[in-house]
Amino acid sequence: MKKVILFGVDGLSMPLLQRYAGEGALPHIARMLKQGAATELLPFISAWGDINFVTFLSGQAVGTSWIGQGMPQDNARTGNLLDQMSKRDLRAALVHFPESVNADKAHFSYAPYWGRSEAWPAEIFKPMGYTTHYAARTGDKQVKQQKLGWPPNSALAYHDKGAWQPLSKTAEGYQFTMSGNQGESLTATLTAQDSKPLLQLAGRTLALEPQTWSEWITFDAAGTASQVRFYIGAFDPANDDVEILQSQVTHRQRLLANSQAGDLLNTPAPFYSKWVVKASPQEAYLQATLQEAEEQSLWLVNSALELTQRQNYFLWATVHRLVDESHHNCLGQCDPASPFYDPAQAESYDDVMRQCYQVLDRSIGKLMQEMDDDTVLMLASDHGAVPNSYMCDIYRYLEKHQLVTLNEHGLPDMAQSQVYLKDERGGLEIFVNLAGREASGIVSEQDYDAVCARTLLALGNWQVDDKGVTRNAVSLALLKDDAVGIGFWGECAGDIVFAYNSGFVWGVSQSKEDICPVEVPGANHGPQKPTAETTLSNNYGALLMYGAGVREGYYRNRKTLGPHTMTAPAATIACLLGLPLDTLDGRVMHDMILSPNSGV
Repeated sequence: MKKVILFGVDGLSMPLLQRYAGEGALPHIARMLKQGAATELLPFISAWGDINFVTFLSGQAVGTSWIGQGMPQDNARTGNLLDQMSKRDLRAALVHFPESVNADKAHFSYAPYWGRSEAWPAEIFKPMGYTTHYAARTGDKQVKQQKLGWPPNSALAYHDKGAWQPLSKTAEGYQFTMSGNQGESLTATLTAQDSKPLLQLAGRTLALEPQTWSEWITFDAAGTASQVRFYIGAFDPANDDVEILQSQVTHRQRLLANSQAGDLLNTPAPFYSKWVVKASPQEAYLQATLQEAEEQSLWLVNSALELTQRQNYFLWATVHRLVDESHHNCLGQCDPASPFYDPAQAESYDDVMRQCYQVLDRSIGKLMQEMDDDTVLMLASDHGAVPNSYMCDIYRYLEKHQLVTLNEHGLPDMAQSQVYLKDERGGLEIFVNLAGREASGIVSEQDYDAVCARTLLALGNWQVDDKGVTRNAVSLALLKDDAVGIGFWGECAGDIVFAYNSGFVWGVSQSKEDICPVEVPGANHGPQKPTAETTLSNNYGALLMYGAGVREGYYRNRKTLGPHTMTAPAATIACLLGLPLDTLDGRVMHDMILSPNSGV
């Protein structure tokens, strides 16, 4: 029987991937394209990771498979792919995969991706930088007048780290204190010996080498043996120029979403989910990020090989995050469609994205080399990205049309609002505040259709003048009954589904506009229509398949054959594993695999 390794990559863009592979920068992915099958995938609305990776793995459309972020469905009730596997004693391992999928007792989950604003329980210490130039590091930052993201008041779209704390000069040396999420603290001292940095921490003294990560130091934190390491960015005590980065510290037991198979991932290095500085040419220590991201990626690769090749797991899935971060931080400066495009700076931003794709390429090369002949490798993404141009505050706009009444926080007063959006549903579904259905419902059944009609009319008239050209902020808006054509049905879906136009992003502004130009460069995906496209990138997901039973050298061109949907990969996985398809919404990608029904 075949096994499947699903190496999910947040935001991987097929046009960028093909361009970098064509340049010779991605030799392993180029081989995958040449010896395997590939296509682009049409995301669901929102073109957002949590939604699309859930539908990708479940094989069921968004109204069935996805209640909301961090709110997994019951596998047995929906009969999704994981349920079909468990009924036939085929185990799946989800390693750093969205927590909106339930890896129940039949399966295994480790370090489920945490997308909420509150502190992650598995994180003891955040990744942090300590500096003697704290005022310079933090004082000249532009205070943003906008927050881009969903839920409202989120800063999701910026990928800012906020990771600098002061480094104090004392008689013993330079000191900093690691402050934990739940009251833990640990003080470290940095001294010099023969002009070389020495770190004293938890009774240990460690020699550090500049511009490289140290070995892992084991110490007690939060009642468990924990590991941390450091990166010397600058060390010139004579000129009071010292900067040191500290890795994230995680709690191994809290990384386990379920207790069985807890010893499967006994590795020398711990798992960490994020790095200290963002992937951008503006960062002083970009190489530190690339090193951390590569080690994390290889950690994931090793777990995939261990669990599928040696521990008899038939499906392993993850989501690798570096590529998406590079898009958010760089695409807006190197895509000519961006209002912030500068030809003089574009190449430096493009090169950061290229280096992030190369980190991925080396991981894929290791998987291709070490997986066996019965394994299928899927390299897949949930969406791509396009540059931001305009910010849209949906609640301010709906307030103008007397559809909501906002409180002092800029959110709907549910006792007076006729419609609202659920924070957990991605910001593109509008719910009528219907009496008898909603706890605070004020709209009668007799008025339901009229409220929907007024809302659709308002969305269709939301416009902005873009250099003398009138552009609609909203590209499509449909009643739930009409949205079946784009995959929306089921009890979880909103009464109205809509998507913003290419370049329009959800957010809020301090000056309370309902629509205005974005103030800083960036790229996004979630709010825009899934088909958004520029000459450099697009919003489609990507899928590459390689290995046992995969058609060789095949590319499905969505422009001539149409794209596969986000539910098709799960149906194809079910086909490869010999599982029934009757409870799955997706269709098997017969054109990409060699099977009795493929005609190949």
